[in-house]
Amino acid sequence: MTAVAPPPRPPALRGLPWSVVRLHRVALWLWIAFVAAGAGWLLWALWLTAGYDPACAPRCIDREPYNAFIPLLLQGRVMALLPLAVAAFAGGALIGREMERGTAALAWTQSVSPARWLAAKLAVPALLLTAGTAGLALLFRWVWTTGHPEDRPRWFENDVFLATGPAGLARVLLALAVGALAGTVVRRTLSGMGLAFTATLLTTVALALARSHLWPTTRWTGFEAARLPIGSDRMEVGIVTAGGELVPGIECNMDRPGDLEQCLRDNGWTDVYAVGHPASHYWPLQLVETGTVLALAALACWACFALLRRRTAEVGPVG
Repeated sequence: MTAVAPPPRPPALRGLPWSVVRLHRVALWLWIAFVAAGAGWLLWALWLTAGYDPACAPRCIDREPYNAFIPLLLQGRVMALLPLAVAAFAGGALIGREMERGTAALAWTQSVSPARWLAAKLAVPALLLTAGTAGLALLFRWVWTTGHPEDRPRWFENDVFLATGPAGLARVLLALAVGALAGTVVRRTLSGMGLAFTATLLTTVALALARSHLWPTTRWTGFEAARLPIGSDRMEVGIVTAGGELVPGIECNMDRPGDLEQCLRDNGWTDVYAVGHPASHYWPLQLVETGTVLALAALACWACFALLRRRTAEVGPVG
């Protein structure tokens, strides 16, 4: 009897992409488990908000529907920290270990150019990370929008901002590119992980600090400065002196319009002001930050390919 030949693999799974999946199948299963666990966690939070009564909060803070925002915030924190794990994986197992053990050079002798090898190493994880992260972001946003605007986590909180829009996905792709660059630079597993983790952490902090400056702020004056629209991010508050000088950090009791007017008269001030971002600035900030992060990711990818090309050219033709 002749053995039955196994069915051919689909064309998409042949060659380099399939080898990347096979080599890093443990990481793939961990990623699938992470996405599944995150989706289940968010669906549980959605179930908690099913009976949410906005008239009850915040008096009923101990009631279960109100506490639905707690697992939501925890999931947002996990998604905000995801780029650090991606960078460590890319700098260590994905690139650094391959170069340290010499398996990358071996692949280059099998009719695979270094550029094609690196392209496959980046494209396959990028596709999987994009699909999983985008799915979690859409589900997170669905759960987040079920809450009443006055009581749900604010859009400008870093974890919520990254978990509800494309900026979080862009951060993940940047972490992948930075990790690949770090692994290419040091060509070691542990040092690649450490360099990628540190560089991504510094980039994450810098982007979070710069976010409020990515789009022009709005200034409110008078009673409106105290009663900002729901969801507004108030960055600065203060008073306007008789000479027109803005003095931040000084506030009046502005529960009622009469209180504000009395406070201004008693202190010789002319007005109060506040500076920040209204809720309408959410998408402009998202898009500008996403574009900035993707540009950084493209720059890191270019540097990674350029460095690999230079190093392989120095050692001569492979094979």
